[in-house]
Amino acid sequence: MSRLFNRPLLPLFWREIESLFFSPLAYIVLTIFLVLNGFSFYFALEVANGVVDDTIAMFLGDSMLFWLCLLVVPPLVTMRLVSEERRSGQLEVLLTAPVRDGEVILAKFLGALVFQAFLWAPTLIYIVIIRNYGALPDPGQIFTIYLGIGFATALLTALGLLFSTITDNQIVAAVGSLTLNLLLLLMPLMADTVSLVAVGPLVKQISMMDHFRTTFSRGLLDSGVVTFYVAGTIGVLVIASRSLEARRWR
Repeated sequence: MSRLFNRPLLPLFWREIESLFFSPLAYIVLTIFLVLNGFSFYFALEVANGVVDDTIAMFLGDSMLFWLCLLVVPPLVTMRLVSEERRSGQLEVLLTAPVRDGEVILAKFLGALVFQAFLWAPTLIYIVIIRNYGALPDPGQIFTIYLGIGFATALLTALGLLFSTITDNQIVAAVGSLTLNLLLLLMPLMADTVSLVAVGPLVKQISMMDHFRTTFSRGLLDSGVVTFYVAGTIGVLVIASRSLEARRWR
């Protein structure tokens, strides 16, 4: 842990935390996020008729409002992390300091993850509400669902950060990242309706919806699914680091 948060990385991490939490956009995202989650919880209660396990599965995995929050928030958080700093000239100043490109990317990634954890934390209030009414949610189910949210958010955040290193325009970065997120969500669904004999099973393996329905929402952990998210996140972060390094020399 001491090697991870070495002397160059820790100040970079706190710099990103301050930038995210003191940004007006951050609180706009927070407000929209909480409103959507409130509607999602009410919708889940109505559809599940008060059944605890079904309500939680609907609220945290099976509703379109859940997926809207999961797919849209990371691009909004990451779109300005690199592109806006490059446009304003702050990135060039940062890269003249004795820091590695990988440390810059990792600090921005961790800062974005912490901020999104701050966004998701209030959703635990709904679990407390259910418990206070006498219903007892399965702790294992709650743990794996939030773990799944963490894995998916990490991968989508890494993808958003990659797009932010590619373009100087934060709107283009957000749209590109969101488009790819939607493809990750829709491609497995398309494999069910289109005759894709060769690649259909492979495409289904990256279905985030299936990951939630068959593992996380049921209180289960699949080593293959976890490996997909961890390896995918690390791979995208490495590519983002190389992209930043390539832009440094342009």
